[in-house]
Amino acid sequence: MATVWVSAGDVSGDAIGAELIRALAASRPETRFVGLGGPEMAAAGLERWADQEALAIGGLVEWISSLGRIAGIWRRVIRGLRRTRPQLVVVIDSGGFHLPFMRVARFFCGAPILYYVAPQVWVWRAGRVRRIAARADRIAVVWPFEPAFWAARGVTTDFVGHPILDRDVARPPAAEAHRAAKRALGLDPGRPLVGLFPGSRRNELKRHLPAMLGALAPLRETRPDLDAVIVRAPSVDPARIDGLLEEAGAGSQVRVVSAEPSWLDAIDVGLTKPGTITLELMLRERPMVVVGRTHPLTVALLGRSFAGTRVALPNWIAEDEIVPELLQDEVTPDRIAAALLPLLPDTNGPSPAATAQKEALRRARSRLGEPGASRRTARIAEEMLGSDRA
Repeated sequence: MATVWVSAGDVSGDAIGAELIRALAASRPETRFVGLGGPEMAAAGLERWADQEALAIGGLVEWISSLGRIAGIWRRVIRGLRRTRPQLVVVIDSGGFHLPFMRVARFFCGAPILYYVAPQVWVWRAGRVRRIAARADRIAVVWPFEPAFWAARGVTTDFVGHPILDRDVARPPAAEAHRAAKRALGLDPGRPLVGLFPGSRRNELKRHLPAMLGALAPLRETRPDLDAVIVRAPSVDPARIDGLLEEAGAGSQVRVVSAEPSWLDAIDVGLTKPGTITLELMLRERPMVVVGRTHPLTVALLGRSFAGTRVALPNWIAEDEIVPELLQDEVTPDRIAAALLPLLPDTNGPSPAATAQKEALRRARSRLGEPGASRRTARIAEEMLGSDRA
């Protein structure tokens, strides 16, 4: 029986890790999976030595208040590596944790390491390329432009495609799914529905949700028929959202729902923080506005290493600002409302701005390639396990 350590540090990594575990288990059912993850990986068969919840923090400065919990994670993963002695280590995204973790894994078990969904070094901190290449035996990248970026720096990678497409295989067309979801949820198709996606990390909620809630009042002055829901990530404690709603006095203005496909399909417009959720909305051709705030000191520390002017993934894929972005001091209720208003549908259907963005999102989606990232990465893992046995 081969033992594979799989490590994911956030919610999106948990979903990707679960798909990889299922794909590898399909071809090697005798494999034992151990490691660091969340509920989706556990449901797929992972024996968790540590829960990723303590790592659900964004930025640099923001980690300071969680050092105690993070130290506990380190103790548990080291104990797990020493006791399970895996034949392969797979780390998924989360470069802040996994760069040092790879050194620890090499020391305690000496297994080959596969980095799946490499950090976005093409956006910021490109200096990490050398360290990643030195510590990982194989690097699986998911964006079509990444192999050339790494090759220009002397590093060979495996392009596997984006794993989010694996979840999109059996979906109906976006417009059809939208109508069906609204009917199934008992929503009034004549009332526009805005979905708020404040994030899955504790600090993201505090930085994004109050401004998002504040934007609802000016929006409803123009569109009193507006409905809104907060789409809660699985890792978020509902009490945290309830507390922020109470502080904002907005408990009766918005409904809190779980992040299920039906709600993602049902919304007309998304108001979201940067990250994987923007890809979920892109696949559904849902118009969106992206807002992002982090600690000013984090911005100052990382500013020189940031390689672009965009943060929304659909904009990176399209190589154009097809999705409005509001960052740092721009994240105010009035500015958010002004960006959202042109995207709301009216009695005649989608607005011209929404139609244009949907078409741009459709074109960006076509650049991601074909489904099958999980299977392709599983084959790489099998090759590495085979060479290890040899």
